[in-house]
Amino acid sequence: MRRTKEWWARLTPEERSELVYIERNASQASVGWDGYLPDDSGECNVCGSPTMGTTCMRCLDRWSELIDKANGKEGS
Repeated sequence: MRRTKEWWARLTPEERSELVYIERNASQASVGWDGYLPDDSGECNVCGSPTMGTTCMRCLDRWSELIDKANGKEGS
């Protein structure tokens, strides 16, 4: 769905900020490597939790919830 004024209006100001923050940080190409983590893992670009990719499942789930709510899906 296009991000119209009505689309954004379905989110609270805090949720809008959170969505933008997640999208900006999740799109970073680099992984934040930590010397205490195994070689095949890194840190989530959004929250810093250990993860196998660049964005953890918790942040991806939250992003999905916010998108669903903005799209007007029931139960969000």
